Amino acid sequence: MISKTLQKARTSLLKFVSITSIILLFLVTTILLPTESVFAQETNKTVIIELPNFNWKPIDGVPKGPEVTVLNGNPSEGASEMMIKLPAGYAFPRHYHSNREVLLLSKGDLTYIFDNGNKLNLRTNSYINVPRHTTHSLTCHQEACLIYVKFDQPFDMILNPLPSSDR
Repeated sequence: MISKTLQKARTSLLKFVSITSIILLFLVTTILLPTESVFAQETNKTVIIELPNFNWKPIDGVPKGPEVTVLNGNPSEGASEMMIKLPAGYAFPRHYHSNREVLLLSKGDLTYIFDNGNKLNLRTNSYINVPRHTTHSLTCHQEACLIYVKFDQPFDMILNPLPSSDR
């Protein structure tokens, strides 16, 4: 009699543990380990901003001319997307970021200048993936440039006026 009671208790316990495991697995995979990126979680709504409504501000720490507008996120706290506007002929100073920078040149042509001085001329709709700590600079050509920029971590910009060979 006791062995049948123990057997029933063991069977009930195994069913309980199995069901609980399935529920925990569901919770972990849907709540604790989401499949979306952290950035996608921060912006869980559709954001639409037309170019005339951008809130342009000067970029601090560089010679007067370029302007920036934040499209999404908070650059000082985490992932963000921005648009940068460079006047025609503007040479953006040598700098680097402590995190990866993704750019899409949406208007104008520019020259991307590598740390070693090599130059690459880019046209509208060019994509640039700049690894963290990569010193670079940009020179906008004859038409103003409009650049989409994305950072996955808080934004920083460290100006670095000397080429790597002179450091």
